[in-house]
Amino acid sequence: MSSTETRSSFGATAPPFIDYLKDILRGYPDGGQILKELIQNADDAGATRVVFIHDERNYGHESILTDEFGKYQGPALFAFNDARFTSEDWQGIQATGRSFKRKDPNKVGRFGIGFNSVYHITDVPWILSSDHLAVLDPHEKLFGQGHGGYQWSLADNKDQESLKTFEDQFRPFQNIVEHLVQKQWTEVLEDQHFDGTLFRFPLRKEISKISDNLYNSDKVGNLFVSFIADAELCLLFLKNVQSVSLIHVMTDSSVNVMLEVTSSCSEGAVLESRDGSIIKSSTNFKDITVTSEDREETKNWLLTTCCLKEGNVQKVDSLAEKLCFLPQVDLAFPCGQNNDSGNSRLSCFLPLPNNESHKTGLPLYVNASFGLTNNRREIKWQEEDQKQDECAMWNELLVKEVLPQAYLVILKDAIELSKNSELPLSSVYDIWPDFAQLEHKEKWHSVAKNVLQCLFRENIAVLSLAADEKIFVCPLEAVLPCDSSTSPKVSAAIQNILISCGDNLVKIPERVERAIEMAYPHPESLKRVTPTFLRTILHKTDLQNVTKEEKVSLLEYVLSDGTYEELQGLPLLPLSDGTFRSFTNKAEDVAFIDSQDFPRSLLPGCKHLFIPQDLSTTCQTHLKTLATRDIFNVINIDADKVTELAKRSS
Repeated sequence: MSSTETRSSFGATAPPFIDYLKDILRGYPDGGQILKELIQNADDAGATRVVFIHDERNYGHESILTDEFGKYQGPALFAFNDARFTSEDWQGIQATGRSFKRKDPNKVGRFGIGFNSVYHITDVPWILSSDHLAVLDPHEKLFGQGHGGYQWSLADNKDQESLKTFEDQFRPFQNIVEHLVQKQWTEVLEDQHFDGTLFRFPLRKEISKISDNLYNSDKVGNLFVSFIADAELCLLFLKNVQSVSLIHVMTDSSVNVMLEVTSSCSEGAVLESRDGSIIKSSTNFKDITVTSEDREETKNWLLTTCCLKEGNVQKVDSLAEKLCFLPQVDLAFPCGQNNDSGNSRLSCFLPLPNNESHKTGLPLYVNASFGLTNNRREIKWQEEDQKQDECAMWNELLVKEVLPQAYLVILKDAIELSKNSELPLSSVYDIWPDFAQLEHKEKWHSVAKNVLQCLFRENIAVLSLAADEKIFVCPLEAVLPCDSSTSPKVSAAIQNILISCGDNLVKIPERVERAIEMAYPHPESLKRVTPTFLRTILHKTDLQNVTKEEKVSLLEYVLSDGTYEELQGLPLLPLSDGTFRSFTNKAEDVAFIDSQDFPRSLLPGCKHLFIPQDLSTTCQTHLKTLATRDIFNVINIDADKVTELAKRSS
C-alpha cells in the first residue's frame, strides 16, 4: 500500500462519558450505600459532622439561569459536611472514576468511582465549598455541548453578581445554608467563603441518558431507612466523622430530625502497644449514641486498632506499598450487651452489606483496609478465579498476619481493663471466639484457632480465679471447673472447698472451655475438677467446718464416677440423725440403706443409723450400688439383716 494512501484511523477509544456512568451505576446498587460513600468521602476530607437533608420543597423558576434549569428546582437530597474542598478536591470531582487519593493509604474513596453512585439519584450534582459553587452536567445540556458543568467563584465580582441576580436559582442553597450553619446567604457571599461542603442532588423526575431510575419522596425515604439499619455501625471505625444526621424538610418548610448518630471516646484508660512489639496498637472505649423520633440509646464499645510495623512481613510491606493500603485491622466489641456472634460483621471503614459473606461468627466486628470489588460491596478472596489478584492476596495476608495480632491485643487489653474494674469479667470472656458459632465458617474458624494457639503459646494469664476475679492465671496454673452437667448447688460446694484449700480454681463459661479443648496444645496436661481430683483434695482437707448441705453435695460428686474405693476414710457418709461417718469397714462407721420391701420402720431402734431419706436419688442409687460391693460398712437391709438386728436388740 502506498504511503500516500489515506488510511482509516485505528486505536482504542474511550467510551462516551455517559456510557461510562451507566456502567458504574450498573455495578453500584441504589440504596443506603450511596450515603455511605458520601460519608466516606467526608471522613477522608477530615470532616467531623455529616448531615443529609431531604428537602421536598419546590423553588421558583422566575430568576434562574435558563429555562433548562427549571426541571432541577424541585425536591432534592442535600449532603453537608464541615470539611472544605481543596484545589485537589475540585480537580478530583471533575475526574470521574480517577480517585486523586490512590496514593494516600489513609484515604479510601474520595471522589473515585463511589462518588458517582449519586447519579442513581440525580443528573446534575451541585457542590458548594470553600470559595466556589459548581454544577456537574454530564449531558452537556445546561451550558452547551462540550461544557460538562460550570464553576462560580465566590471571590469573582461577575460570578458574585450572578449568584445575587438569579435569586430563585440559588435559593435552595440559601435556605439549607441558613439552617445548617446559622449564617445568612448574604454573609456567605460577603465572606466569599463557605466553611464546609454542601452537595445538592436534585431528584431525577424524568428518564435521562444516564438512568431511567426516577426518584421521589418514597425512594429517598427508603434510602434513609436503608441507612438507618446500619447507622450505629457507620461511626464505629471512621477516623474523623463524629456525627451523622438525617433531616426531612417538608413542603411547608417544617423540619423533622429523623435520626442523629454521634460518637465520642469514653473516659477511661487508653492502652497502647509497648516498644519492641511488631505492631502499633491502641485500645479505648467509644460511645455511639443513636437518637431518633422515639428513642435515644447509647452503646459502649471497646475498640482496638492494630497496625503491623514495616519490616516484619516482607510480602505485606511490598503489597502495602504497591496498593497504597495500610496493614491495619480494627476490632470492636459491644460492651454490656447480649453479644450475639451471628450479628458481627466485616467493615471497610463503613459496614459492608449485611449478608452471610460478611458475617464472621466471631464476637468482634472487624474492620480493615480490605481490597474490594469494583462496586465496593464484596471483599476479594483468593478463590480459583483470582489466585493471583493482588487485592485478594492482600486480604488473605491481613487475615493471616494482622488480624490475629489485633485479636491478641484486644484480649490482653480487656484483661487489664477488667483488673482495673473498667470492664466486667463477663465481657472479657465474651471476647473469646466461640467455636460453636464457627462450625461452617472455615476461614474464621482457622483465624480463631490461630489466635488462641498464639495466646496459649505465650502462656499468658488469661483465666480469672473464682476466688478473686481480678486475679488471672495461665492455663497451666489453673484448675478448670467441672463440666456444665454438674448442678449449680454441687458446683458451688466444690468451688467453696477448693477456694478454702487455696487451689487456683477458675470460673469460665462454656465457650472458653470449648476454646481450650479446641486450641490448647496438650489439653490433657491441664488440671481439671474431676471426682478423682476432688477426692484427692478432700483426703488432705479438714472438713470439720464444711456445712452439712455442702458435704452432701461433695458426696454426690465424688460418687459420680463409680470409683468407690477412693472414698476410703472420707467423712462424707451421711446419717439420718445429721451426723457423718467415714467410709471404712469399722463397726462404728456402719450405715444402713432401706428399701420399699424392707423399710426402716422394721428397725425402730436403728433409725439413726440409716442414710437420710431426703438424699438425692442419684446419691441413693450410688450408695446402694456401693453397698453391694462389700467395700465399706454400708449395708442394704434385707430379710436376713432384719432378723439379725432384731435378735441383737431383743
